[in-house]
Amino acid sequence: MIPLVAAVIGAALIVRPWEDEVLPTMRPSQRPELVRSLSVDFATITDPDTDWGEVDDRFDSVGATAAELSAGRVEFTAFDWAEHPEDAAEPGTDHLAKAARALVQTADGEPRQLGLIVDAYVPEWIKEDPSIAGVSADGRRSAYQASATQLTTGAVGRRLVDYVAALGERYDPASISITELFLSSSFGDDDLELFEEMTGQTGWPRTATGELDPDAPSVTAWRSAVVSGVLQRMRAALDRVRDGDGAAIELAMDVRVNWGDPAAGVPASGHGYRSLLRAADLLVVWAYLYQDRPPSAVRRLTSGLIAGGLDISRFAVSVGLWADGPNDDPREAITPARMAAAVRAAGANGVTNVNVTPYSLMTAEHWKALAWVWQGS
Repeated sequence: MIPLVAAVIGAALIVRPWEDEVLPTMRPSQRPELVRSLSVDFATITDPDTDWGEVDDRFDSVGATAAELSAGRVEFTAFDWAEHPEDAAEPGTDHLAKAARALVQTADGEPRQLGLIVDAYVPEWIKEDPSIAGVSADGRRSAYQASATQLTTGAVGRRLVDYVAALGERYDPASISITELFLSSSFGDDDLELFEEMTGQTGWPRTATGELDPDAPSVTAWRSAVVSGVLQRMRAALDRVRDGDGAAIELAMDVRVNWGDPAAGVPASGHGYRSLLRAADLLVVWAYLYQDRPPSAVRRLTSGLIAGGLDISRFAVSVGLWADGPNDDPREAITPARMAAAVRAAGANGVTNVNVTPYSLMTAEHWKALAWVWQGS
């Protein structure tokens, strides 16, 4: 009778590894030859009703070799951050550890690579202190984005860097990806001082009619330099964690796509690819089709990156499931067929890192379609 009880207890521990207290190894010693990942959104990560056994089964069903887990924002974290415990989504619960324990191993016993995602938006912080918000060319304050000055020398940038370092120290993930880091609103008075200091120019560039020119090359190049500077500080912070072992943690940056000139990136958002690649290890391009772009555009996108002289090994291609945009309500997904065609196109031209996002929009039919593309079944 005793051996039977022991066997039952052992089986329970195997079936529910996410109940354990030990942090799993999120960064395996060997990177998968093909990184095939899905991003698990923050709402799913922090939902107490999420069935992590089911999530793991879904990942196994498509042969996913990696997972990207949302760690939240500096103002709303997925675990108790010692520096800012008041910002925990659920005090006393480490949602990232719970997710990682479930997903750290594939069905055949191979390690699954786990990365973390940091959202750079700070809407609650802006509500408390509107002065930190970015200002558009027409004087409107952003509800989500911090100013260029805040990112460069202010409290927002410092806390973002500290959060990345805290994640690296605590979890030792395979990667940390920065998302929603844009600079479309960067025209406050403090930003002008920063612009003049960094570029040597006097005043904002003007159009022929005397209006502020937000798309002047000097402005867009400056925006990319600001974003690159934040990434450089994050990279340096990671290099210091775990007695230097954090240098092996990949720093990735989510970027918008210039479908007409892929290699140029989107400097107007601070996403000039060449500038960012001087700081980030990997750029994750948002190859989102929505309802109007053909899947073949994804293949042309990666062809354009290569034609522009960029190293395709330093890019991941993320296929977004949103049909009308990530902020629309109700949210609807593109069809499984469109997703499958986009994922297939994303893996062309030597791309070895393909992501599908978000987990919450995957239906049973999407899982079947993805299994067919990644596993042929």
